[in-house]
Amino acid sequence: MAERVPLIFFLTHLLSSGVLSMSILTIENKCNNTVWPVLYSWQSQVSTTGFTLRSGETRALFAPSSWDGLISGRTLCSTDSTGKFSCLTGDCESGAIKCPGRYGWSPVTYVYFKIDKGGINSYFISVNYGYNLPLMVVPSSQSSRTCISSRCVVDLDKTCPNDLKKLVGGKPIACTSACHKYKTDENCCKGDFKSKQKCKPTVYTQNFEHACPSAFSYDYDDSNSTFICPNSTDFVITFCPSSNIPKNTSISSIAPLAGSKHNSQQTLKPFLGTTFIATTSSLLLIHIFQKISLEIMYMLLNVISLLLFS
Repeated sequence: MAERVPLIFFLTHLLSSGVLSMSILTIENKCNNTVWPVLYSWQSQVSTTGFTLRSGETRALFAPSSWDGLISGRTLCSTDSTGKFSCLTGDCESGAIKCPGRYGWSPVTYVYFKIDKGGINSYFISVNYGYNLPLMVVPSSQSSRTCISSRCVVDLDKTCPNDLKKLVGGKPIACTSACHKYKTDENCCKGDFKSKQKCKPTVYTQNFEHACPSAFSYDYDDSNSTFICPNSTDFVITFCPSSNIPKNTSISSIAPLAGSKHNSQQTLKPFLGTTFIATTSSLLLIHIFQKISLEIMYMLLNVISLLLFS
């Protein structure tokens, strides 16, 4: 019996550490240019804090149970003569592609996740820190009215107030939040304005509320922006989603556009280290295979546990 103890501890560790209740987060870049995603964690960790995602590429990561964090994208990035890496939008100010340290950069569109918290997965898209990229999140299944897709795709010329536009060559590349621009208590919902009664929408938040009604736009925004799914749910996060994809869409119903470069081969790099080359149409099959594999592992471990204690 003594020889079985290490195995029992190993099985218990697997079941309690969240290895078998993780979710797959697939990040895809449908923009015309390279995006540098950021993954910031408050609790638990994913395998990376930042990486390069070229146009048409897709990367899958495993988010462990109890992961609490956000995903955003950086644009127009470069490395200077000293080796310092920086981006015109969404920069995390780390000086590198990786983004360790605190979060607080602007302007940036981001999605916030809580994985397997209280038996559920939840997420919301936010423009509270500004807007730099169109973003869509699609859950792997839509089991209820609270587990549906969400997106924020806007025309910066129409949505962003002129004083908040970030321009390059006279063209807007992002929209800075009023809080980041003016740093007043009223715009940042701080001090005397730190309450739902005192924190009121600004021109910035009203414009984005109209353009992206399901996105979180300021500190005391209503709860309609948070979507709740079962804890087994996977998610696809898309930068620059196609404008003709309906809002309430599941992963299985997203078809590649005819003649699109997204039908070409894409690199899928899961957290466990294996690299797959897959077409867009086969990504869903890979997701299903990975989830079934985890379920089989879970059942086998349960059987082994029963045999050990019988």
